Amino acid sequence: MNEKHEQLIADYLAGSLDDAGKTKVEEMIASGEIDFMEFRELEKLHEDLGSIPTPAPGKAMSANFYAMLEEEKKNIKPSWIESAVDHIRQVLEELTMPRLAYGLVLLFIGGFIGTQLNGGQSEIEQLSQEVQDMREMMMVNMLEGASAADRLKAVTISSELTSVDSEAIHALLFTLNNDPSVNVRVQAIEALKRWGNNERVRQGLVKSIAKQQSPIVIIELADAMLELELRNSAPEFRKLIEERTLDFTVKQKLENSIAALS
Repeated sequence: MNEKHEQLIADYLAGSLDDAGKTKVEEMIASGEIDFMEFRELEKLHEDLGSIPTPAPGKAMSANFYAMLEEEKKNIKPSWIESAVDHIRQVLEELTMPRLAYGLVLLFIGGFIGTQLNGGQSEIEQLSQEVQDMREMMMVNMLEGASAADRLKAVTISSELTSVDSEAIHALLFTLNNDPSVNVRVQAIEALKRWGNNERVRQGLVKSIAKQQSPIVIIELADAMLELELRNSAPEFRKLIEERTLDFTVKQKLENSIAALS
């Protein structure tokens, strides 16, 4: 790949191109002028989201968090074990809470831990569930943000969840079908594949095919259908071929996918 293309892709991934520029890059990928696999390699490099700062939580999320915390204060028992601190600290860091609030929460938890360190397994499991709930709440909240970087971070958080409820699945599918960023939509597909055994996810991915315009997203969906063995996606791909004027590369990809799924 030449330096001009590398710079163009870098600008595309950084979100610094206007709509015309984004369309140009997608057309170059679809036509083969920019190799799709090389694009994906650069994209994966760009997705090192560890350095992206998480935005301060909105008022609604803050209220929800503190409400959950107050509820925990009512039900808490002085028998948590020391490992609980690490779980809570991780969540609070991701929420980027003010330092004072962060310190007070840790002080509160530490006081109970210091009182008694012989907590049972059931309490550890309850704590883990609360951490899970807070992560999920944060993910859904961030998916509604204005920044593509924030929404990417939200999708990354979803990959860390051990399970997802209907609200989280709905949020990810909505993102896949409506997010203006191609990169965010691609990552939403990756996140949803993790829950590929969920029937709602499987149906949502198939229905999403008709709603996509980006060649990159369509190709990613084709790969997802093959990986999840969603044979009922073949008719949707046939409709795209019949009803749209697709680039040769995209059309060939869909024809190969249909053959593999049939």
